[in-house]
Amino acid sequence: MPIRHIVLINWKSDVQQDEIDSWIKICNRIPKECSMVHSWYSGLCIDGPDRDKPSTHKFAIVFDLSSTDDWMRYLQHPYPALVYDAGMKVIDLERTASINMLLEAKLAAPSSTTDS
Repeated sequence: MPIRHIVLINWKSDVQQDEIDSWIKICNRIPKECSMVHSWYSGLCIDGPDRDKPSTHKFAIVFDLSSTDDWMRYLQHPYPALVYDAGMKVIDLERTASINMLLEAKLAAPSSTTDS
């Protein structure tokens, strides 16, 4: 069953923007380095319309893997480990969240019927 990996990131308070930008550049190479990764999205988080409820995170990464076997191959691949190690310099792990979600088959849209 396909897996979606979601990471919500906050930066350490003492890092410079150029350090963050450098890490993002390294991170965004993951789909080029890891053939099992597809549907890669990453970007800055934005606030919603309610200014009293700002975004809880600064950066997000979302990508898919075709199976749990691909997830294990990803975890054993050296490039994500390099990205993780480099991220330790800029990412605030206490305020970062990560989750894997099983992608179930999409539900068919309800059919419309007309009364006769």
